[in-house]
Amino acid sequence: MSTLAVLGGPQIAPQGVDETRWPVVEPADVQAVTDTLLSGQLSWMNDTRVPALERQWADYVGADHCLAVNSGTAALHAAVAAAGVGPGDEVLVPALSFLASASCVLHHQGVPVFVDVDPRTFTIDPTQLAQHLTDRTKAIIAVHLHGLPADMDPIRQFARQHDLVVIEDAAQAHAATYNGKRTGSLGDLAAFSIMAGKNLATAGEGGLLTTSSADLRNRADAVKMFGETVGADGHRDYNAHTMGWNYRLSGVVAAFTSTQIERLDGYTAQVQEGARALTKALADVPGVVPPYVPDDRTHVYHHFRVLLDGSVAGLPDGVFRQAVHDSLLAEGIPVGEYQTRPLPGQTLFQQRIGYGGGCPWTCGKSTRSYRQEDYPATLQVIRSSLVVGKRLCMASFRDPDSVERYRDAFTKVLSNIDELREYASTIDYVEPWQRESRLW
Repeated sequence: MSTLAVLGGPQIAPQGVDETRWPVVEPADVQAVTDTLLSGQLSWMNDTRVPALERQWADYVGADHCLAVNSGTAALHAAVAAAGVGPGDEVLVPALSFLASASCVLHHQGVPVFVDVDPRTFTIDPTQLAQHLTDRTKAIIAVHLHGLPADMDPIRQFARQHDLVVIEDAAQAHAATYNGKRTGSLGDLAAFSIMAGKNLATAGEGGLLTTSSADLRNRADAVKMFGETVGADGHRDYNAHTMGWNYRLSGVVAAFTSTQIERLDGYTAQVQEGARALTKALADVPGVVPPYVPDDRTHVYHHFRVLLDGSVAGLPDGVFRQAVHDSLLAEGIPVGEYQTRPLPGQTLFQQRIGYGGGCPWTCGKSTRSYRQEDYPATLQVIRSSLVVGKRLCMASFRDPDSVERYRDAFTKVLSNIDELREYASTIDYVEPWQRESRLW
């Protein structure tokens, strides 16, 4: 193999990797948006696009009900509220995820209780749920991280035993399946993001909540609509029954999403084909482990996260990961980090800032505090993993040429172990969660 680019050798991809724009905008999307604009039905009071989207997505995932809201975070908050979470109630959340998986609990004055992840799937470890259970526990949020469903059977069994509500955070897992059932139909409630970077994308921001319980649907709807209950006929009595927000979705955004759903399966199949090709290519490359996919589920690869094993170079995993990261970037290959600290390690939870005065922790009489070292599997995943592509597999893994460049770069870098070790000796390594935060 030629000299690594990070040491002055030629690049694998001197022009970089072609990352197709996402979402793909086709004439059908433009027509749907234009028709909505020209219809004059631009208020929630006369809109037909949002109800149509709700029916379409409910049917797609196999749920009885769907609520369209203005973000995935809003969908998660509405789900937490519908589950009956109140001040001081605890919700079990994986330690590795995006902030919204935990902050949605704070939004309704509940307290997140973090659970370590399975080191192979990166999703919440069902075997650790029991050790975090208290008489305050109200719900479990199972995050289908990167597009791989969490192990839902043991999670649901545990929830039934302890009368807990199961909420799917399916923000990254549109069209993924578990035992043949689609995400969005696996728990009591589910929340999807449809912001422009997700596998199911819209023109901006949006969210979808699904459930097969009419009661949970109605509770979530009140959160979406100022705490009011609005009948199917649109009647509104201007009486707030609970705390509520304005989480309504625009009909223009709904129209764009609706046409995207019609192409979701095709896009998903393309990404899965690219991911399978790269997984096969990496199988014999030393020091890299592609995403693990159990036989009972499918992965839709919102992220393609690989683990790196420093033992092949006699290096600590973190130093090895940093050396591989820098070397791949030098080759013109986009790789990066996703979530560089456990959720409980973020300042919000370390300082328990909340609403001020320590609420909801102190207001709910909770004694919870958070130590990063209590989540060793999460720390190891962060220490030893990289996300391939510009964090949008839909924009890169659909292109076979890009997948070939990923393959060639990984093969080159990890076949030059001596040079990789040489470069690693120049690294002043700091664990990702110990880096100084930047405040702009």
